[in-house]
Amino acid sequence: MTSLASSINERKDVAMERGPLLEILTDMIGTDKELSIVLWGEDSPIEIRQVKHAEKLTSTQGILIQTQSNNIWIDSSHVSAAWQVRSDI
Repeated sequence: MTSLASSINERKDVAMERGPLLEILTDMIGTDKELSIVLWGEDSPIEIRQVKHAEKLTSTQGILIQTQSNNIWIDSSHVSAAWQVRSDI
């Protein structure tokens, strides 16, 4: 197996699931919480804040996020990392 094919197979095994991201985004609605997301192949995180609505799309891993100023469509299988500042410490 080539290294590219190996990398693709590894990525499928560790792809981000939509459920946990959707739960975090739903919990952010109406709060000042922020979420940073890094997509595969990118170095800079996308910062999401002021969430008004989040929903599953008809695709297997798609999410629509509506913020105060943007509509954002994400395929959660392309998310390599996500983090949020803890508010419980």
